[in-house]
Amino acid sequence: MQKELSEKLKKIPLLNKSAKSVSDGTQVPTEGTDASPLASAKPLSAGFTTSSLSLPAADAASSVNPPASGVPTASGLLSAPNYEAVKRAQELAAKMGFRQDPQFAPLINLFPGQVAADLSLPQKPTKAPVLRLDALGREIDEHGNLVNISKPSNLSTLKVNINKQKKDAFQILKPDLDIDPESNPHFDERMGIDKTKLLRPKRMSFQFVEEGKWSREAEIMKLKSQFGEARAKEQKAKQAQLAKAKSAPDINPNLIEVSERVITKEKPKDMIPEIEWWDLPLLQAGNYGKVIDGVISDDKLKRDKITIYVEHPRPIEPPAEPAPPPPQPLKLTKKEQKKLRTQRRLAREKERQEMIRQGLIEPPKPKVKMSNLMKVLGSEATQDPTRLEREIRAAAAEREQAHVDRNIARKLTPAERREKKERKLFDDPNTLETVVSVYRVDDLSHKQTRFKVDVNAQENRLTGCVVISDGISVVAVEGGSKSIKRYGKLMLRRINWAAAVNDEDEEEDDSEDKPVNKCVLVWQGSVSKASFNRFTVHECITEAAARKVFSDAGVGHYWDLAVNFSDDQM
Repeated sequence: MQKELSEKLKKIPLLNKSAKSVSDGTQVPTEGTDASPLASAKPLSAGFTTSSLSLPAADAASSVNPPASGVPTASGLLSAPNYEAVKRAQELAAKMGFRQDPQFAPLINLFPGQVAADLSLPQKPTKAPVLRLDALGREIDEHGNLVNISKPSNLSTLKVNINKQKKDAFQILKPDLDIDPESNPHFDERMGIDKTKLLRPKRMSFQFVEEGKWSREAEIMKLKSQFGEARAKEQKAKQAQLAKAKSAPDINPNLIEVSERVITKEKPKDMIPEIEWWDLPLLQAGNYGKVIDGVISDDKLKRDKITIYVEHPRPIEPPAEPAPPPPQPLKLTKKEQKKLRTQRRLAREKERQEMIRQGLIEPPKPKVKMSNLMKVLGSEATQDPTRLEREIRAAAAEREQAHVDRNIARKLTPAERREKKERKLFDDPNTLETVVSVYRVDDLSHKQTRFKVDVNAQENRLTGCVVISDGISVVAVEGGSKSIKRYGKLMLRRINWAAAVNDEDEEEDDSEDKPVNKCVLVWQGSVSKASFNRFTVHECITEAAARKVFSDAGVGHYWDLAVNFSDDQM
């Protein structure tokens, strides 16, 4: 194979002659036609790629640029496909171990001209960097300047080194002193602060939110979105003024109450008694007498009072407010109550069946009735039907009597029934709230109506009074919410006030047109304490006497409210 290649390489001067003829003007085949010398040269150009690429820079330059001798170029070899073919031939020759003949230059150098743009030429190898150091051992460049080299980061993963890095990065806090304590002449180093002492970081503590903070912020945001920034501030100021006015007592701010100045004197201390109360029952004469060296003789003591028992004083409950009421149970709907009742009954039945299965209780007897006689007993029912019928009827009567006994046991006693009725009709007596209602009636002269007003108030356990005067009558009642609600229905719905007038008044109404008799609710609210002890009826001639009835109870403003009330306020 090598011989064949060497023979073919000797024919290369023929290609040079053909190239020379091309330069003289002879016709050259185009890229599309096949040139026989080139076709014969394709398989020859192997083994030179490695040698040609490993040439020095000067040889590479001579292969790209045409030589000075003016070697003609073949236009057919300047195309990229032909160039690639020659390159592949050289690689094949290198693989086969073909050595380069020194008499012939590489094949690629035989065709100088334009080289393809994608041809990568070997670059001159860069020189190895030179390390230069100064007298101090620092690195410098060729001009003598110091070279700044960044310190390599410590990438140690050992736990000891990581902890050391954290400790080095920890910021040491020193005490920040406004005034140097050593400048003070009275400063004592033993008692003063140590400036070198480390300050411990302040520990996190609970940050409690003030009650009502979020609700206030939500209200401010709502006002801002509704009225804007400026209007929100105005509305906030108005609400604060209204809240302050509501919390303040209902008095005229221009009136200044003048009263006597009360001087509280310090309570005088008790005198030291001649004998202490705990020693009094133990002494014969009721006094210490002569005490010698702090010892009392036995003849002055009551020996029978001294026993082995310890006498404790009677415990006294400390003065304190009553405990708050327990939390009220959750209100359930009818459907939820039925569901809970069913679940409790199923759990109870399941527990009973489990106890029967374990043998703790006796299983119940079969519930035999005349209707299921044959189904339960079967063939036994036909043996002695008379006896079976008698036993079945006796068992049924026993079950009925047990049912009646259970109902009687659950039945409330008369006292319990009365207490239950009172709980239903009236509020809890321990309730601190007292509701007050003030009614104004134009005419309360009718005896039957007056009787209803009086008796219903007493039956509902209400306190207050009825004040009847010329032209106006005022009814003030106070009590529980349930009683007040029932009494309000009596005053405003049940009584026909237009018909509740005397016959003499009706005759006068025919002659003079008077307004229709009516009853209106003037005011209703809650007070902390009741002002009346019982319900009374008063008939007064003048308004001053009528107002005095309320003033004596400390509620004179009830009369003023009723007198100044108008229909427009309803």
